[in-house]
Amino acid sequence: MSAPQANSQPHPGVHVMKVQQPVFLGLIWTGLAVAIVCCTLRILARIRAFKKLLVDDYFVLLALSFVFANAIIWQVSARHMYYVMTVSAGLEIPDKNFPQVAGSYFKPTLAVIILFYSALWSIKISFLLFFRRLGTNVRGQKVIWWPVFVFTVATYFACIGTIQYRCLVKPFEYLATNCKTPAATSFQQITLKLNCAWDVITDCLIMFIPFSMLKGVQMRWHRKAALGGIFSLVVITMIFAIVRTALVGSSNTTQPDSSWLYVWSAIEASVAIIVACLATFRNLFSRESSRHKVVKPEAPASSNLFLRGNGRRKKIRDILDSLASVPEHTDSGYQEQSDKMSDTRSIIDRQDCNAHHLDEMPKTV
Repeated sequence: MSAPQANSQPHPGVHVMKVQQPVFLGLIWTGLAVAIVCCTLRILARIRAFKKLLVDDYFVLLALSFVFANAIIWQVSARHMYYVMTVSAGLEIPDKNFPQVAGSYFKPTLAVIILFYSALWSIKISFLLFFRRLGTNVRGQKVIWWPVFVFTVATYFACIGTIQYRCLVKPFEYLATNCKTPAATSFQQITLKLNCAWDVITDCLIMFIPFSMLKGVQMRWHRKAALGGIFSLVVITMIFAIVRTALVGSSNTTQPDSSWLYVWSAIEASVAIIVACLATFRNLFSRESSRHKVVKPEAPASSNLFLRGNGRRKKIRDILDSLASVPEHTDSGYQEQSDKMSDTRSIIDRQDCNAHHLDEMPKTV
């Protein structure tokens, strides 16, 4: 009896790995490295501005720790994934240790999936906490913020609840007979798209909060555009979530390519952290630039910002100023103060001149 031979073509319904193992690990660690740099700059900016870290900063660091743990798991388990998927495609003959190797791949995968959703939703909570502080004294913001917060937390548990736990922790015999069926594959594809929808919907709701605060604020168009751009950075994460699902979940009857799925998941988590730090970078650069300009005389922080109900929106005014741009130094208040300083110098010069003439007059005995 001849030994079984490996096929030259993969089995129907099974994708060949699109991302090679060195590229897979390289993309994961590169994304983590960029996220670490961005978090470092965010921490420096916050300490320089507030002399401490705020609650939303800790959630960004929590997301970074999840991404770091994900990279470590893949560094150890990536070779098992590639071996299992190659055997599943029929391109390699399994050896006697295949069941143990499969367990070494599927069980860590459960941790990877939980870490992925935990990282994304930690960034969402960070944005929510930041926008809550931004609108502390704005009437009606709590009515908007709390439903969005509750929905965001609920969707996190919904994503965790739709994981196919039995197909990740059960013995290999169970996986081989129950997790390769069309029903199991269809369930995986449907939950992938459903979780993407929850991800995008929560991002849209979170982004709605700051734009609702800008509705009652009158300011120069370039300031409002800058703030709108900062608040719209969440769109970047939404784009990556949609692209990830579109590339991986193209069919409900085909198992997704694991390398394609998990590398895009790692990239999306890293991009979410980077996006959360971008708004802080503008604050850092503004403060750095302001050190090299002439200091304005004391004046209201927003000389060109007019708010309805100044008393109850003072806090949001200060934060918007710190995010929008560097204060300008050509306004009338500054010019008036400069004129006053010039007049003062002229008076002092005349007094010095008179004193000099008095010294040169002959003294009488």
